[in-house]
Amino acid sequence: MAVFSPKIGGVECYVVINNDALRMVEVIEVHNDPRYKDWIGRFKKPDVGMFVVIRDLLEERLGARIIAQNALMIGDSWQDERAALDFGIPFLNATHVHANTVLHSALDKDHFFYKIPISS
Repeated sequence: MAVFSPKIGGVECYVVINNDALRMVEVIEVHNDPRYKDWIGRFKKPDVGMFVVIRDLLEERLGARIIAQNALMIGDSWQDERAALDFGIPFLNATHVHANTVLHSALDKDHFFYKIPISS
């Protein structure tokens, strides 16, 4: 799953889900979903709108909950760090990941922001 907000001002948010089992890619225009009308303009980091979308999709599709003990935001900017902390999950600077091969092997599917499993 990938979530991104391509427009300046964070007014749009898209989710791309690759479902290998069905051999299809699903694109969801989240900004058109009435549930997220209050998040329009706040999808880009340092705001947490994208995290709200990820949280909701994980709960709906996988029955998984994002909490500080099972989630990790890896990023390379102050915006990434601020969004993670405001959302209540730990932040790890990407330079630590690139420089540490032991950490690479420690990250697995249970850390939702590193690798998100696709439900079938």
